[in-house]
Amino acid sequence: MSGYGLPKKPRLLSASKRTDIPAFYLEWLSRAVQRGWVDVPNPMLSGRLRKLIESTCGGDEVLPPATPLGRIAFDELLARAAGRISVEDAEQFARALTHVSLKPDDVVGIVWWSKNYGPYLRRREEFAQYQRQFFQFTINPRTPAFSWMEPDVPPEQEALEQAVTLAGIFGGGWVAWRYDPLVFWFEDGEPRSNWDEAFFRRACRALSGAGIRSCVTSKVDRYQKFERRMKRLHPDKQLREPEPDEFEAILRRMAEIAGDAGMHVETCSEAGVPAKCRVSPASCIDRRRFGGSDAPATDRKLGRDACECHAHIDIGDYGTQECGYACIYCYANPNHRLLSKGSRR
Repeated sequence: MSGYGLPKKPRLLSASKRTDIPAFYLEWLSRAVQRGWVDVPNPMLSGRLRKLIESTCGGDEVLPPATPLGRIAFDELLARAAGRISVEDAEQFARALTHVSLKPDDVVGIVWWSKNYGPYLRRREEFAQYQRQFFQFTINPRTPAFSWMEPDVPPEQEALEQAVTLAGIFGGGWVAWRYDPLVFWFEDGEPRSNWDEAFFRRACRALSGAGIRSCVTSKVDRYQKFERRMKRLHPDKQLREPEPDEFEAILRRMAEIAGDAGMHVETCSEAGVPAKCRVSPASCIDRRRFGGSDAPATDRKLGRDACECHAHIDIGDYGTQECGYACIYCYANPNHRLLSKGSRR
């Protein structure tokens, strides 16, 4: 809502850990960039925001679905609600939304997150006004044995080629490959995981040749929604925690293979990893990349469970921007249903 005050200091943006904006929501973001700002719903107050919209609009508006076009319609609905807002409700709206300037001077940089940068590569000129862009690119093994985890994501070769193209445009130092997460389960009484050494070697060769030097990994978090999905959709598989030696052995092997290719391995929010694994903690959102030694005093760690990320604002939304991929382990997708494939490739 354009009447809300904007922060005086430029912000570092994340786009987005809550949904796959590069794959599904670039049309929405392009419109927001042209407008110069975006309102980000507070995920803790999404229910209150919807009630405010319904009451402000007199119940004559239908809340749009959580789809790419639905998010655009939701922004239009917010604008209509803003025109009818009462003085009493203004403060409630302000609490439920964060108003974020998208003007280049107000943006330190953008950290993108995706499993498919094909749509972004076709539209990248629409975001060229942002001089500093960093790309977190999740590419996990695509073998048939693991297809149940990440249905419909781009094939391995296509994803690797996208990463190489990004590195050619922006430089390898502005792209991080994520082999993330590592998932562990029992199947037919046998311990299994999605660690695939042959895939890791192939990816290291392809990506290191493009100047990409970082691979980020972590153990999967067993959120309740993940556990429920597994029981409902894959009752033949039971999630498990890896033995410490098992996880450490994978990390050591990753570090060895990556090192031979001129890459290094970082762990995301993994506390207590022994030094013998030869990996380092990841700072996936690192303001120093964008500001160097002159980074402002707001360059602070978030301090959540071994997370090394710096302060930032995520402009995605769980509720109004459902991800079109149905990755079984995802903490963000609230309903875990597939969308139309039209915007994916």
